[in-house]
Amino acid sequence: MTNVKTYCFGRYLVDIPADAQINGEAYQYKYGAIEAQHVADSRVAVKDYTARTVSSLKSTKAESGYAYDSSVDVDPQTTIVVSISKPYGRENFGIDVVRADKNVLFTMKERSFRATVLQDDVLPSLKAKVLPNLHARGVGEIPSQSGFCLKDGFIADDGKTAQYEEAGITFKFPQWPGVLVSVNSSTVTKLGEPKLLERMAKAPIPDAYKSLMNSIHDIRKGTRVAAGREGEEILSTVPTDGGYRLHQFQWEAQGSKINDPLDPTLTVEFESGMTRIDGQPARPKLSDEEAVRLFDAVVNSIRLRPTDGSGKVSGIEPAPTLLLGTLAQTGSVCPQSGWWTCPEANGQEVVGGVRQHFAAGTVMPQVRVVSRTAFLDRMLGKQQEHAVNTTWKLVSFDDEPPTEAPGDSAPNEG
Repeated sequence: MTNVKTYCFGRYLVDIPADAQINGEAYQYKYGAIEAQHVADSRVAVKDYTARTVSSLKSTKAESGYAYDSSVDVDPQTTIVVSISKPYGRENFGIDVVRADKNVLFTMKERSFRATVLQDDVLPSLKAKVLPNLHARGVGEIPSQSGFCLKDGFIADDGKTAQYEEAGITFKFPQWPGVLVSVNSSTVTKLGEPKLLERMAKAPIPDAYKSLMNSIHDIRKGTRVAAGREGEEILSTVPTDGGYRLHQFQWEAQGSKINDPLDPTLTVEFESGMTRIDGQPARPKLSDEEAVRLFDAVVNSIRLRPTDGSGKVSGIEPAPTLLLGTLAQTGSVCPQSGWWTCPEANGQEVVGGVRQHFAAGTVMPQVRVVSRTAFLDRMLGKQQEHAVNTTWKLVSFDDEPPTEAPGDSAPNEG
């Protein structure tokens, strides 16, 4: 894709065709979902929201729901309303949070906190860390400091505190009615969960749908490296009663650590036929090849948002942020400036050397392998080479090329 717009979701960036429209957004940060809306007067909006919330809670009894307990004015444009519930005599607490910044009103509503959790964790963290760092974000603005992007907003933090986060955006396209592309990141809550292909293979199929399953065509299925992460993908088309087929594509890379904001599970989904015309799913206006190209471009564009203050939006910051051993496929965005190698460099001569330097934000190239030719042909300069797609492996952050040693390891295939 060339004519694209870059979007910030959570701690990641993605490139989407410029004429795409946001169909929906959802964000959760630490204690609950955060929603945003534009308002004419932020201070008036905070007072109105607080008054409505308090009034509603005061009309409810704690024995049958959540009733008003107290209010905390963090600053003139930020208020936390605490509620209490006493089902069967056991106390639970809730929060309704409102904050305004630059005519954007942010709200968070969550329930079922124990008293100790509320007093020792939730309220102190909201007042000292979360809310003071929650700010409005302009349309298309990509922050340069570390933190979490949400709808019309941004929470500044270093991402090193273990906590739950989730960010997702769904896009629609005027030229392709019924096509939706979704991107999502979410921190891991449980290790060892089945990966995408295993879940798909083990999903129970009701008898009524078994004949349909036999008609599903897999365009592509297997492992797929993107955003420096080892993931899995499945690209399928499914039949309709109208005689045409719909697209269902998905790529997923699971996170490997519990509640690590910098190692979340990443997901990209592409679906067609998501709107109905005369009761039938809209017939796709793009071919299978066009659908695959769009899906691949979106997956390849996902990367951690740079936080070096340069404002660059085309890749990871130059300073080391990823682990050595990070993988990136041909055609994907380079996630980290440094020295990379590939399997073809193990035992074969490749143009450019065993290790090659790529800058963050550039497209990972094919590897050019020198063909084994006769000695005389090589002496006469008749050397031949061919280019192939590969999986590059990050092996050094050094500014200067590392000294190549015999047996310099490259990523193994298989």
